[in-house]
Amino acid sequence: MASLMANGRRVNLAIPVLASIYEGLNTIATSPKPAGTSHSFPIHFVYAWLACYFKTHYSVWQELRGPKMTRFSGEGGAKYYEPREARKRNHKAEFVSWACNMLVKAEPFKFVDDGRAEELDHSYFVAIRSSYLTLRRGGRFIVEPYSPHRFGRQFGYYKDVPGTLKYDTRVASLEEGLRYWRLCVLSKSSSKAWFPCLPANAKKLYSEAYKA
Repeated sequence: MASLMANGRRVNLAIPVLASIYEGLNTIATSPKPAGTSHSFPIHFVYAWLACYFKTHYSVWQELRGPKMTRFSGEGGAKYYEPREARKRNHKAEFVSWACNMLVKAEPFKFVDDGRAEELDHSYFVAIRSSYLTLRRGGRFIVEPYSPHRFGRQFGYYKDVPGTLKYDTRVASLEEGLRYWRLCVLSKSSSKAWFPCLPANAKKLYSEAYKA
């Protein structure tokens, strides 16, 4: 896998990795003793997410020769914040790197999931729609509900009333897990969405009044 990536082959591990992260964070959040939880999951992806959106880690010097495996420092290179400052950094717009993963469009773009879209546009569409994340573990699938708009609302980014996934499924058989996977990456659904262009000042679209 590493050699394929080093040769420029695109590899998409987002769904199983995100399912593992969601499961791990849910295990910690629901544990009566979170500090004593021994559940393992790929926390380095969470560090990278925090570094990208909230500038919590130092950037790696990019002038180093050879392949670059990461843009940010690891756990030991994180900036230190007191609990109060950490909460402020997560919930105040001035600390946010706006539109990190937003598609760069010169003007609003109407996306139609008809199988003829650019790969990047379709991947972005899959990333913003609600579904279920799956991770195969032995003879079953771990399933985690995925609602990016509800998650974003906690940080003041989503202004509409969030919907709710119909079923809160957490474990599935191999057959059901495969069905959830296919639904998550579904193409040619005839769905439509508007992809906005990058605003001149995204901070103006933020409001603390919409926190969940």
